[in-house]
Amino acid sequence: MFFVLCYHFFYSMLKKRFSLSSDFTKNTLTLVVGTVIAQAIPFILHPFLRRLYSAEDFGAMAVYLNIFGVITIISALRYEAAIVLPKNDNESANILSLTFFINLLISAILLIALLLFKDRIVLFLNFPVQYANYLYILPLASSVFGIYQSINYWLIRQKAFKASTSNKVVRRVVEGGVQTTFGLLRIPGGLFVGDLLGNLANVLAGFRQAFKNNFHFKQVSVKKMAFVFKKYIEYPKYNVIPTLMSSVANVLPFLIINKIYSTETVGYLDLSKLVLSIPLIFISSTISQVLFQQITAKKHESQSVKNDVRNILFLLLAVAIFEIVVIQFLGPPLFAWVFGEQYALSGAFSQILIFSFVLNFIGSTFSSVFMTFNRIKMNSVWQICYFAAICSLFFFKGLSINDFLKIYVGIEVLMHLTYCAMIYWVIDQYEKKR
Repeated sequence: MFFVLCYHFFYSMLKKRFSLSSDFTKNTLTLVVGTVIAQAIPFILHPFLRRLYSAEDFGAMAVYLNIFGVITIISALRYEAAIVLPKNDNESANILSLTFFINLLISAILLIALLLFKDRIVLFLNFPVQYANYLYILPLASSVFGIYQSINYWLIRQKAFKASTSNKVVRRVVEGGVQTTFGLLRIPGGLFVGDLLGNLANVLAGFRQAFKNNFHFKQVSVKKMAFVFKKYIEYPKYNVIPTLMSSVANVLPFLIINKIYSTETVGYLDLSKLVLSIPLIFISSTISQVLFQQITAKKHESQSVKNDVRNILFLLLAVAIFEIVVIQFLGPPLFAWVFGEQYALSGAFSQILIFSFVLNFIGSTFSSVFMTFNRIKMNSVWQICYFAAICSLFFFKGLSINDFLKIYVGIEVLMHLTYCAMIYWVIDQYEKKR
């Protein structure tokens, strides 16, 4: 019911702000429908899974996914972001193939590192020993997911939004089915194995969709791959380390909490993160994909993007205000009712975290602006500053968990407000110069 209400709310907002005959609206609604279906699966299953697995299981999975998220951010050295930009498909096909090779190479390096240093990594992260062997899944899982990320950029370039959303559904069906089956049969590792098999299903479906949408290996050659490697060298040169630092900054608070407090506490925070990220997953990722393609096309024609950005901002603010009101007034009882009494604590954590999540929701929707208007270095400077700001949390180890979270949110709010101001400046500069 929640997802149906979200869809109708989103549809009515789009109808007010945009023409329903426009490509932007059609493409966005296509992604919304698919995203609703795909994300409904884990959210429907989650109350059930929370009763099949312990909070510690989810805490270990949260730490695993945080590491996974850091790796996948740089698994193709950021070349995947350039797939949408070229004017011809031949060049994009070679960038796509280049990302496949880089993904596999980094996966192999990661596997070697785990074989040599697994015990040290487990000790450093305070990762529960009983889950330690599941870290060996990381190289394959991150490589598979990274390859699909690149394929998804290709599908965005081809405006194959139905294909993109159908792949998400395949992933969630497989993931949810495996996790539920393992949980019912009391087979250990169901959360980890389900995530891996879901990603494998996703990439297989993605390859099928890519071949149906104008990708062929006959377009690819080593010489052309070397050419695009050099042409788009700015992406790894100026974006890999800052993006890695920003990604680490996103997961660092949860790793600190795991080390200082407990894996169980991370399990409660993970549920808060899951629920608060609904708009980020449901709306932000949906709009950002279409917006990236749309404003890139308009930039090639020197057309204004101001109205598109302003209309989207109104929509995002409405969603953000709605989420803040719901969480502040209904947080703990809502979590307890849906997930079980013990998760009222997740609702209390959510009342603190909500403000950082809504600003991240708004900023991430427009993050592609930096790539579209060649402001990669500017974005990189912010990412470095963000990392430095989050690292200051190491100085607040002696606090209660609530006080620690309040300081964390204060840093997040300040940094994301700065990020939004930077996005406004980039768009304003483009409008003045076009």
